[in-house]
Amino acid sequence: MSNLRDEVEALKKKLEERADERAKVHSRSWTGRTQYNLTALHRFLFQFVQAVGWIYAHIVRPAARLLFKPVSWLWHLYRLLWDKAVYYEDERQERQFSKTRGGIFLALSAVFAWYLFIPAVVFLFHGILFLTTVKRGEVVYLTNSQEILPHENEHSVQGCHALPCTDQNSMYFRIRASNFNEVWSLLSGRGLFFPDYVAASVPVAVSRCTITSYGLRIKLLMRGFDIYPDLLQTECSPLNEQP
Repeated sequence: MSNLRDEVEALKKKLEERADERAKVHSRSWTGRTQYNLTALHRFLFQFVQAVGWIYAHIVRPAARLLFKPVSWLWHLYRLLWDKAVYYEDERQERQFSKTRGGIFLALSAVFAWYLFIPAVVFLFHGILFLTTVKRGEVVYLTNSQEILPHENEHSVQGCHALPCTDQNSMYFRIRASNFNEVWSLLSGRGLFFPDYVAASVPVAVSRCTITSYGLRIKLLMRGFDIYPDLLQTECSPLNEQP
């Protein structure tokens, strides 16, 4: 009985070894590699579709619902204005479309969008960004303020959260004139916002500064999209003058 059991075990082991050998040969063959690649591609596509579906369900769709009502209201208002502006009544009291009025209306719409609507949207975005990311009374170490875009009066300031400065705690700020920064400065009782004077308060030497700033401090955004946090207010003392 034991001999029969041993023979069965030996046969089972031999069959398993042959199956493993066939699997190895198949995996090394062109057909096996192709099947493996197709399986990996199918798995990637399936996971990719799942990830895209999650983004749509949890980010895109809620944001679209939030924006749908104001966008649809603005579009409805624009269509009403268009309907009132580009038509006239002829001698038979019938409404006729005027190409001249239509062209003037489109030109005025472009001017309004460029000088009023887009700045208003940017101002609103900066306001939301300020409310969600503002840091007041933050103590950092700054140095080397410099004007990087003279025609836009934009300055750059670099520094770090703590000493010694490393690539892990370093930071960059932008000091720039914007509609939101101007309004913040006026409402704070500081008068008009002058980027030159804010930048001038950061000495050349490494200084301990108390600042007010807002914006996203994500290195990937800084490097890939040139998005930096805004510096609004500084109060600095060079370290070599510290008691």
